[in-house]
Amino acid sequence: MFGKSYRQLINLLLLIPLTIWASLLHASVPIESSAPTQLIAKVHSSTEIGLSWQAPIGVEGITGYRVFRDGKRIGRTKMTFFVDTSASPNFEHSYHVVAVAREQGRKISQRSNTDSVKTLANDTNNGMRNGSVIRVGIARLVDHCGTNDLEAIPEQALDACMDKLIEHYTLKAGLEDMQAYVARYRRQEDAHMLELGKRLFFSKALSQNFDTSCASCHHPAQGCGSDGLSLSVGVNAVDSDVMGLGRSDGLTVPAVGRNSPPICNSALWVDSMFWDQRVRLREANRDSAVGAVSTAEIQTPELYVTRLMNEDVESSDPLRLLMAQAHFPITAAAEMGDPSGFESPQAYREFIAQRLSDNWKPLFVAAFGDEQINFLRIARAMAAYQASFMFIDNPFFDYIDGEKQKLSAAQKRGALFFYTAAGCANCHDGVMFTPERTRGPLYPQIGVHGVADGNFKNQFRMPSLLNVGITAPYGDKGVFATLERVIEHYSDVTGSLERFYGEHETCGLPQFQHLNAEQCAMVVGGAGEYVLTLNAQNRAASDRGDDAIIRGFTETQINYLAAFLHALTDPEALAGSNEINTLIPLRDGGPDGHQFDAINHAGDAL
Repeated sequence: MFGKSYRQLINLLLLIPLTIWASLLHASVPIESSAPTQLIAKVHSSTEIGLSWQAPIGVEGITGYRVFRDGKRIGRTKMTFFVDTSASPNFEHSYHVVAVAREQGRKISQRSNTDSVKTLANDTNNGMRNGSVIRVGIARLVDHCGTNDLEAIPEQALDACMDKLIEHYTLKAGLEDMQAYVARYRRQEDAHMLELGKRLFFSKALSQNFDTSCASCHHPAQGCGSDGLSLSVGVNAVDSDVMGLGRSDGLTVPAVGRNSPPICNSALWVDSMFWDQRVRLREANRDSAVGAVSTAEIQTPELYVTRLMNEDVESSDPLRLLMAQAHFPITAAAEMGDPSGFESPQAYREFIAQRLSDNWKPLFVAAFGDEQINFLRIARAMAAYQASFMFIDNPFFDYIDGEKQKLSAAQKRGALFFYTAAGCANCHDGVMFTPERTRGPLYPQIGVHGVADGNFKNQFRMPSLLNVGITAPYGDKGVFATLERVIEHYSDVTGSLERFYGEHETCGLPQFQHLNAEQCAMVVGGAGEYVLTLNAQNRAASDRGDDAIIRGFTETQINYLAAFLHALTDPEALAGSNEINTLIPLRDGGPDGHQFDAINHAGDAL
């Protein structure tokens, strides 16, 4: 059922611009009662805005679209995308489109949704810095607000204090760097490459047993491209279509030993990939400019992939780190497949690539110009798709841009505390909220890698805090279910570790709430004794550092910090938004019937 007819459908969808999805799948409906959907506007530069949308459902005979900016018609196109090249610098424009069907008497559809974006102020920034920085020391509240008492600052004085902190930490310049960086990526996006990457990312055909896709652990509708689990579940799921809570491999202790990092903003990282940075630039920290794009060679755990990335991929290619990263989940036995029966991991990857049916060829032709399928092309397409997960338009950044009403008083107090006495900005500085370095306190450990994993050697990179409000559970093992509990951990690391193991908090994590005490103890394994012993050794060796400092945050301070951290979430990163929905493919089974059309534990479509 997925043979010639499906190939014809893909050819029509990708190669004939005037055709729409619904006209092939549904009976025609009057154009006047329908509208284009999922209009999204993306900033390309100070004068360019890229637009994309979906055709009206069920309408035949569409001959084009009219594009409107701020209520005035500015152009027309036969495609479902358009680039406005005459926008005003540093100005917020709103857009909508209508469809036109000339064969129906030049009738016009209803208006699409409206989307608004603000152009860059200018094009002098080359977009080669992501907004990360490293500073020594933090600001003092008294120097910027005249008092060290957070509660003593009058509400009407909060904005003045915030402005001084923003200037001190050069956050406006950092935000301009990040916005130019994202715009550079947006300009390079190719609709056909994104469609191929999306279909591959959701394809279970890339797994050994046809039961797991990349999206099985990194779904756009869950936690900004994660899975909501403490420890991910890859292959051998009891129900391979279930995503998130309820997904299980039938084992008390899941076979995957770490938390699934969110995909969103992964293209912002310029130095490394993965918790343990096993894919990274071959460049010493002292030689690399923090947050700056580098052409240094890439190093990976596999010699073949290292050579491939450094010899066959341009050092200036913006996708190369993500391309390198894409080679490894597919050869992880617990995640997607076991290459041990093959001559090499790369031989296994090419086996998977050649296993893709002829039904994939139209997608590869549209993206690459010919039918050749190999794993490097698969990696490039998936990297392009992952790079499109850019979510940086949050209330705090709006505040930096001058929209003072975007933050509540509690969020402002949280920001002031974050950047001063709380000490958070020692590590989570800049607008990326990470210097892409390894450091930090010891976190509780659980699972199959609970003992002697990279955490004890400060081997895990500091995560970005962008969109952190929707990426729970937190930590490399997903041990904290709320931001408040994470902040409590930083308030007193030793006390937090003792509490976690002493009060059996593993049993309270959503993924493990159904287990009994004995089973929860199995999930912890020997990690409790190991971590507590290691912490005692660290404390004996030094009375300084995050593990030793007792900050003693009050409940009010914790709530302030959590409120501020929630202000770092882009509303479009939430499930159900237009931008998230466009990252999820049509639930049509995919080119070969092996698409991961996810459901939750209740059977509802995601």
